[in-house]
Amino acid sequence: MATEVGDIHAQWERIQIKTFTAWANMHLAKRCQKIDSILTDFQDGVKLADLLEIIGDGSIKINKNPKFRLHKIENLGKCLRFIEEHDVKLASIGPEAIVDGMRVQTLGMVWTIILRFAIAGLSAEGISAKQGLLMWCQKKTEGYRDVNVQDFQDSFKDGLAFCAIIHRHRPELIDYDSLDKNNARDNLNTAFDVAAKNLDIPRLLDVDDIVDMPKPDERSIMTYCAALYKVFSSYDKVETAGRRIAKFLNFVKAAEGMINDYARRAQILRDAVEAKRADLGNAAMPDSYEGGRAALADFRAYKNASKRQWVVEHSDLVALFSNIQSKLKTMNRPAYMPPTGLAPEEIGAIIDELTTAERKHHSALNARMRQILDTVRQGFAKPANAFFERLMHYKGLLAGPAEGDLPQQVQFFQDNLQAFTAELEQQLPVIQAAEEQCSACNIEDNEYSDHTFEDLQFTFEQLRSVFAKKIQFTQDQINESKGGVPLEKMNEFRESFEHFDGNHDGQLDKLELKSALSSLGLVDVSFGGGEDKEFEAIFAKVSEGHNQISLEQYVKYMVSITEDTVSPQQLAEAFTIVSGSKTFLTEADLRKAQLTDDQVDFVKTSFPATQGGYDHKAWLSAHNN
Repeated sequence: MATEVGDIHAQWERIQIKTFTAWANMHLAKRCQKIDSILTDFQDGVKLADLLEIIGDGSIKINKNPKFRLHKIENLGKCLRFIEEHDVKLASIGPEAIVDGMRVQTLGMVWTIILRFAIAGLSAEGISAKQGLLMWCQKKTEGYRDVNVQDFQDSFKDGLAFCAIIHRHRPELIDYDSLDKNNARDNLNTAFDVAAKNLDIPRLLDVDDIVDMPKPDERSIMTYCAALYKVFSSYDKVETAGRRIAKFLNFVKAAEGMINDYARRAQILRDAVEAKRADLGNAAMPDSYEGGRAALADFRAYKNASKRQWVVEHSDLVALFSNIQSKLKTMNRPAYMPPTGLAPEEIGAIIDELTTAERKHHSALNARMRQILDTVRQGFAKPANAFFERLMHYKGLLAGPAEGDLPQQVQFFQDNLQAFTAELEQQLPVIQAAEEQCSACNIEDNEYSDHTFEDLQFTFEQLRSVFAKKIQFTQDQINESKGGVPLEKMNEFRESFEHFDGNHDGQLDKLELKSALSSLGLVDVSFGGGEDKEFEAIFAKVSEGHNQISLEQYVKYMVSITEDTVSPQQLAEAFTIVSGSKTFLTEADLRKAQLTDDQVDFVKTSFPATQGGYDHKAWLSAHNN
């Protein structure tokens, strides 16, 4: 195992000597110089000094023709000091070891030179040159198929990493998609040939030294990568410059786009606000409640939509204007000066003017609506108040005494009823329509009138009813004065007779008469068994000794017991009927006769008390004498 490791290290040293020699020749070619091996050609310090002057951008004063060992050591000492002056520590490497061609020390010196002067620019705080170079290779190969750079050995063995780095910077030189991971030799030859022909990077590495080794030599791979970095770092500078230009161009494009967007939107906003302000100033006032409501609704819709959008747009423009200025300041550009009238504060000023116009317009609309509503209120109040005054006029006619005899009074009330109806009935639809207009206008109170259509209609109908009753009452008085019965009473008696005339023969027998009297509640009759002497007496009286009663006899009897006259005989018969033929009245008899509480109390306090009730015969006798 130790032998194998030793063999690998020996192979690495062999490869490093070859690679470092080729690397040195790549730079010495600038002075048309060349060495065969770093082990022998750097022993006198002359070629080493040339190399350091080329890559270190300095000069080293040495003996150009050293013949003695001491001269060579002095030359190498100056070269090593030059290296140390560039912040490189050469631990355990002295000029004597180089003079003596010691393999390890010479390789270490050259490797140190490569690290310092080839890839030192990739180092940073906390990151070595090696780590920096590895990160550079990873960045340049990122995204390439079958490439995953993790080290400077196996990651480069198939050649794809070298091809990817070249393709990243010069994609026209290599058809990367045609490469095969399994064909490492071709991939490596492609990369080395392209680099030698187009990038002035000699074949520092042999393909066999990579493919045939269990692990490629790390320092040799790094040396080649450093050569690629040296070439392409200038490309990176171009990329950086390109990015700077692109950034500025993007800035200019973005800034101009923002400025154009601001100017366009600001002009649109200003035009819209000024047009609306003019519309509000020239707006015609509505001439109806519906028109006023529509105008107020349109105004609210405008405030909730367009106005809010304009306010938001102004805020957005203020923010956009601020962003433009910040962007210009960041790139050290002069501040943006918008066209006259389009500065944020100028737009804000015309929006304030619009707000003032809105307040005036809204105030005018409200004043107009109050005027319209006031007109609507008066439109109801005027006919309603006049109607009420006429109602009170006719009410006064009804309340006052009527002149003339009864027929003249009937004619008086009939004439006034006709005039009352003709004058006022046709005004009710007008008042109703006026009230409906108030309701449509959501008017709940009216300072000009306390009346409502329903109240006026009720009073109208009530007075018309009073007229009719007044006429009927006077007509009844005329009939009573003639000993007659009111027509409605006569109709009631006729309907009762016909209802209980079961066989429709125009006659009532005993049973039919009993049913009729019982239904009218005029007498208290019994339908139980036994003889009803009271009813027999009534039937004998009404039928005048016959077995049936005619309509004329029935009406005559009903008139006799319902006539509103107060003859002693009628009163006596009435008390007899109510008392059930008793000589006294009970409270129950009075309640059954449907007397009021006041009337019952009058009987209880005025009639002589007797055992079980109140003596109606004694009271009637006292009042008839």
